Amino acid sequence: MSDTALRLKNPSVTLYAFHLCQDLSQELEQLRPDADQLWQHCANLSQPLGIPDLKSLPEKIKSSPSQTAIASRYVELLPGNATLTYTAALQLAGSPLTVQVYPVKIHDTYALDLTLSCQNTVAASQFSHFNPQGCLLASNIQASLGQTLVLYGEPVGTPEEDRTLADACVDGFFQGTDQKSQFMASGQLFGSPIFAYDNGKEKPTEQCHVLVWLNRHPETLNLVEKTSLSFFNLLCCRSKILFAYDQARWCYRQTRGLYSQLEKEVTDFKELATQRDTRLEQLKQKLTDMPSKTFDYAGYLRDMKDHKNAIATNDYNYDYWLNKICEYSLEDDSIKFLEDFLNQRTKRFEKQIETDLNYLKPGQQLLDQMLGSIRGIVDIEQAECDRALEKALRDKEEADQAREKQLERWIALVGTGLAVSGISSQTDAKPVESVIDPKESLDCPSAGVTPCLTYSVVFVLFHVGVGAIAALIMNRFIKSVSKLVLKGTGSRE
Repeated sequence: MSDTALRLKNPSVTLYAFHLCQDLSQELEQLRPDADQLWQHCANLSQPLGIPDLKSLPEKIKSSPSQTAIASRYVELLPGNATLTYTAALQLAGSPLTVQVYPVKIHDTYALDLTLSCQNTVAASQFSHFNPQGCLLASNIQASLGQTLVLYGEPVGTPEEDRTLADACVDGFFQGTDQKSQFMASGQLFGSPIFAYDNGKEKPTEQCHVLVWLNRHPETLNLVEKTSLSFFNLLCCRSKILFAYDQARWCYRQTRGLYSQLEKEVTDFKELATQRDTRLEQLKQKLTDMPSKTFDYAGYLRDMKDHKNAIATNDYNYDYWLNKICEYSLEDDSIKFLEDFLNQRTKRFEKQIETDLNYLKPGQQLLDQMLGSIRGIVDIEQAECDRALEKALRDKEEADQAREKQLERWIALVGTGLAVSGISSQTDAKPVESVIDPKESLDCPSAGVTPCLTYSVVFVLFHVGVGAIAALIMNRFIKSVSKLVLKGTGSRE
């Protein structure tokens, strides 16, 4: 079908972007460090859209009195709860684009409703004018929870052409970019056909979720206005469910990595039984390294449970807002694709996380058991080493004491011998003289050098011998006394 045949009146593109501004690790009124990232990236649209005033959006939000009500469930962030309206330098079919910006805070999430519209009739391929330089893609907006794009228009052709027209609008919007969303489902809401497209990415900043809504009923716009808040909240819940699942899968991958390391630790632990010389030091090193892995493992499991709870909570909220929308639905409406997200994808997410947790929980138990076993072995071996060291020190001390006593005994014996020799040398020398010359006494020095020298040597040896005999007697006495003391001590014990 030719480009001129696929045309729409009053086309518009609405960007719904959602960014986490608070988390559980912070106080109730405290914002994340990157909380205003969504407003910064929105301000960056000033260049491709040709709206210089859009650069001041972050400052306007920061100065708003509504920031004091940061803990409220739903907060409009601009002064006076206003919606900013700009006229872009860009034109479509000779008409300028009108840009409306509506920033809010929904519980712990910053949410942006940015709508570009044109009051004219355009070809489907001209939807590329709403996305210059790919500025509205998730890779540029970088909303942490993801985003949804709604392409709207009043078709000029017949209803049979609606699917072809919707495909052409999506092709035109992504023209000149390297991204493309595939058709996923279709339905009817408020009397008008709606088509869903997605690229199937899990990571929120890589998702391209697009809805094409073709207005074919006179009540559609009126009902859209009545349910705009419910629709905004519905898409927010959808993004938070997808974000929680993506985070749970990230935690699962991290835990699987630790699980693989755990398997290696178990193998190494078994091999340590044959390495007695180095086992204690290696076990001590494991006690240093393993607690951090154990805490990380437990932390990831806890986070997975938190993400599962987040999915369940937003599942409930999604159902609530979907029912609010259904209250205004017309008789022929069919929004099965919105219901399927709740009944199929969300349930599958919860089931997958539960399966992952059941698979990984035994690993935590094994970590705790192995850590406990290592602590027990280290305590036992350390105690044995301490006892061996204590015995070695005691043996050394006893040996030192024995050597000291032996030295003291020798000193005592030598002292005794010298004392006795000294006393003996002070006595009359007649006994010695009688040994040398029994007939007469020796008169030195008149007797001559040799007799006198001989006399002196014999004199010294004689008295040294006396001292030695006294030392031997003393040694025998000390040993006898020591044996008696030891025997007496043994009998008392």
